[in-house]
This record gives sequence, C-alpha cells and structure tokens, in this order.
Amino acid sequence: MKIIAIIPARGGSKGVSRKNIRLMAGYPLIHYTIKCALAVSSINRTIVTTDDEEIAKISRQLGAETPFIRPAELACDETPDYPVVRHCLDFLSVEENYHPDAVVFLRPTMPMRTSDEIQGSIQILSDDASLDCVRTARPVPYPPFWMKVIKKDGTLVNFLDTPYNLSRRQDLPEIMMCDGYVDISRVSAINKYEAVVGGRIHALYRETGPIVDIDTQDDWNYCEYLMRKSNEF
Repeated sequence: MKIIAIIPARGGSKGVSRKNIRLMAGYPLIHYTIKCALAVSSINRTIVTTDDEEIAKISRQLGAETPFIRPAELACDETPDYPVVRHCLDFLSVEENYHPDAVVFLRPTMPMRTSDEIQGSIQILSDDASLDCVRTARPVPYPPFWMKVIKKDGTLVNFLDTPYNLSRRQDLPEIMMCDGYVDISRVSAINKYEAVVGGRIHALYRETGPIVDIDTQDDWNYCEYLMRKSNEF
C-alpha cells in the first residue's frame, strides 16, 4: 500500500498557547509525532497540515513535508478532522496527481505513542483486505455501567439501563475506548463514509502506559514529567 501520515497542527491553540511548537522536554511538541512517523518504513510521506507558517517551517526542519498552508476556515476551534484530511487528499490529487491508499492520522497532542504501534496498525490493515480502519484502543478506566447522570432535582440515576450485575466488575463486559494515538484508514473508506474512521474497524489493543492528550497546562506538565522519567522518548 501507498501510505501517508497526516499530522494536523494548527497555530491557534488556546489551552496551551503555541503548544505544537512549544518545547516539551527540550524539543518542539510536534517533534515527537514527526519523529515517530518518519521511523516507520511503511509510511511513504509524512505531511503536516497547518495554517501557521512558523509551524510549517519547524515541521520541515524536523523532516516532514508541508506542501500547502491550510486555509484559515479549516483551522478553527470547531473544525472536525474529516475536512482537514479531505483538504490534504484533494490537494495531493489535484496538485501532484498523488493518490495514497491509506492515511495514518497522528495528533501531535499525543506525543507518547511509539513507531511500533503505528507499524502494528499498518500491518493489521495490510493483512486483512476486509478492514477499513485500525484504531489504537484500551480498556476504559471506569465502567460506564457504573456512571450516573444528575437529574434536574439533583438526584443521581444510572447513565445506562443494563441487564448486567452492577456490583461486580468481573461480571461486566470489557468496554474499550479509542485513545486517538493511532488511526489508520483506507482512503476508499474515507471517501465512502466521509469520515477519518468508518466502516469495519479493528482495534490495536493497548493496555499499558498512561493516556496523554495535551489540552491544558496540567496536561502539559504531566506529559513533560512522564517524558523526563522515561528513556523511550
């Protein structure tokens, strides 16, 4: 398969200003995601889509491609992932006559992934032609069957109606969450479902390690603490 990595990195982050190029444990945050993608031999191109010239410059210095500057209307707080990926694919098709078979979508706010996780996801997709997507996933930290909602009068009621025995965790089915570390999709599925992930999705199981998604200063501090403790990053 012809595979590209797409890394979305807009300049207007609010929770942590300029976080994509702010130094995290000595390197720009986006460095970790670009480095990880470049280490995977199955990925043919690593592309950063950004609306910001400084982010583009630093990304190129780190070894990624920035073949375009993303339009401002696709770099808003509420912009979902699909239009960003669609814009990139359309640009490559029209401007370069380049048509990848699959997209690895890597969020730079999740720097603690490994190249093995990316390669493992690619391998699963390559080995099974019936799959549309592969996503990294892990068990939820707290069973949704035990969660509550607050009614208008302030009382708590069960969030889910369930036939399961709610008193023992071992009686509950294992519930997984997609952690966003790695999403890989066939371009045919992206076109069909008009979504970054859709159709028949397989999970790459991740059980160990913390979940880090940097949105606030506390997230940043926690991630930097973990990275400085680790010899892996």
